[in-house]
Amino acid sequence: MERLEEISKKLEAEILEIGRPVKTVEQATREAGVARRQVIKSLVIISEREPLLVIVDGESRVSLPKLEKIFGKCRFAKPKEVKELTGYEVGGVPPVGVSLRTIIDPRVLENEHVIGGGGRIDRLLKIRPERIIKYLRAEVMDVRE
Repeated sequence: MERLEEISKKLEAEILEIGRPVKTVEQATREAGVARRQVIKSLVIISEREPLLVIVDGESRVSLPKLEKIFGKCRFAKPKEVKELTGYEVGGVPPVGVSLRTIIDPRVLENEHVIGGGGRIDRLLKIRPERIIKYLRAEVMDVRE
C-alpha cells in the first residue's frame, strides 16, 4: 500500500503537522484556520454490498437513507472496523490512500482546498477536492442530510 506521504506529494497535497490530537471539525477549523465547510469528514460506512468511504464537508451529516437507496442497509463502522478496513484510527482517516469505494458529496467540491484527516490524529491533510476524485475515482453523489 502506498504511503500517505508519497500520495500527498503526487497529488500536491500538504500534510499539516499539528502536534496535538485533532478529532473534531471544530478542532480542525481552529488548527488550520479554515471555515467548517472547508473541513471534510472521511467516514467509513458498512453497507450490505460493500464497505464505503464517504466524504462530506464539516457542516454536513451523512444521510444513511440516501446511501441505503443505492447500497442497501447501511451503518457507521465501529472504530475497530475502521482500523481494520483503512489501516487508520477514527479521526485520522485521510480522504486518499484508503482502498474502499469512495463517495464524495458535491458540496465538498465547492472549495478550492479542503482539510481532512492526515493519517494520524495529530495531522491534517490539505488537498484540492478534485484530486481526491481523480486519484480514487471517487463517485460524486448527494449523500448529506
